[in-house]
Amino acid sequence: MRGTVAAVATVLLQAAMAAAGEPLRIDDPADRQIVETFLKHTDSFRRMVTPEYCRKAAAEKITDYTWVIPRAVDTMLAAYQVAGDPKHLDHFVAMFAHCREAMSRDASGYLGWYGKTLPGIVDPAEPDKKVDELLNSFATTDLLARFIEATDSDPALRTRFAAQRTEYLDLIEKHLIAKWDARGCFVDLAGRGAVYRGDTGLSATQTRLTKPHNMHSIVIQALLSLYRVTGKDEYMARAVTLGTRFKRCLTLKDGHYEWNYWDPAGPWDVHPTDSAKWKHWIGPEHTGHYYASTLSQAVALYHHGVVFDRADMDRFARTQMTVCWNGDAENPKWARVDGTTPTQYTVGEYVCPVLSPFDGKLADFVYGGPGQKRLLAQAASTWQSGILATNWLRGKFFEMPAAAGGRPACAHVGAKFRAVAANRDLLESLAFTVVEPGYMPPRTPSAMKEMPGEPPVPHP
Repeated sequence: MRGTVAAVATVLLQAAMAAAGEPLRIDDPADRQIVETFLKHTDSFRRMVTPEYCRKAAAEKITDYTWVIPRAVDTMLAAYQVAGDPKHLDHFVAMFAHCREAMSRDASGYLGWYGKTLPGIVDPAEPDKKVDELLNSFATTDLLARFIEATDSDPALRTRFAAQRTEYLDLIEKHLIAKWDARGCFVDLAGRGAVYRGDTGLSATQTRLTKPHNMHSIVIQALLSLYRVTGKDEYMARAVTLGTRFKRCLTLKDGHYEWNYWDPAGPWDVHPTDSAKWKHWIGPEHTGHYYASTLSQAVALYHHGVVFDRADMDRFARTQMTVCWNGDAENPKWARVDGTTPTQYTVGEYVCPVLSPFDGKLADFVYGGPGQKRLLAQAASTWQSGILATNWLRGKFFEMPAAAGGRPACAHVGAKFRAVAANRDLLESLAFTVVEPGYMPPRTPSAMKEMPGEPPVPHP
């Protein structure tokens, strides 16, 4: 019997899906070829993600684990969504079981993937120290919550995967989310939103450093996914406060938004040896995928009916179409959000696929002939036509139809949240409209008008 499952891609849009045993109907020959190639690549990921591979990846370079393994497991969920065959969900469960075998506990008993990190992050006095990675926790939270969402929407699948539902939520709520609060990494900014910051015991400039906007985007999307499967207001409320902080970091210029890769949030961001400096540089995002990730948080919140409205989306679309891209599909030119194009910093296409419902020309570039051509040209690449094709497939076949014309695809989720008086009060207390010029970044600590919270944490 045909049913539906709620598909939520990186930007969390819901759409009707193929039922178990029924593949998605695809008429375009190029799209069929892209799907067939993608499904073939998933076999390589299934063979790759073994317990040994996960343990080695986590131990030797935790950042590689973060950016590769959860995304490899996610291809199984995408394969189910396009092919309709529950065997891919079984593969998902088996692969994540291998990921769990690579987990260990910290001194407080919190499970995680602990391993070596980059030289600039770790305390130089302990170069081999094993550390935890916040993005690992939230990328995995989003991955598992979306699996639960897919299986919840089909009664037979919910029964079949009931044990995994319990296991995954227990891991998320007792470990992946809770440990960062216990470590003091979440900071409420007293009406100006909230941020996550780094743990203690890292390098002098990384200890307690506020996370950049692209990382907060991953956190927000995980929290939205978790709210949808648990109905717990605390998760949506936190996504709202984190998203509000990004909105307060937007500069408005000539009808479009500009923003930085990183912005300071409090005294913990002051340089430990020079009080006239921040720990981190301030400037536009230096890679296209950071740009796309950061912007995705605003689009996700808009689709859930909170924080950002259609006027905000139109401003972001103008950034994309008048600043970041020259509009030429055959000979595209890219720039950062402020229009600068220094080649030593600017890397990759500055294109944000989740903005496609708000501009037909962008949608055609991403999902039409030009997008198909790019994927087909890289059919042999397991990364391009496997990992990266995951979001392209979801975007074309599920997100675009759900958000046609720029309508908020998850508005009913936001409506459920607003139905509670305390949640309405929260939204009203944080609501504001960006008025030109908007945010002006404090280039030095002395220029920051408000410095809430505790003093900087001294480096051991």
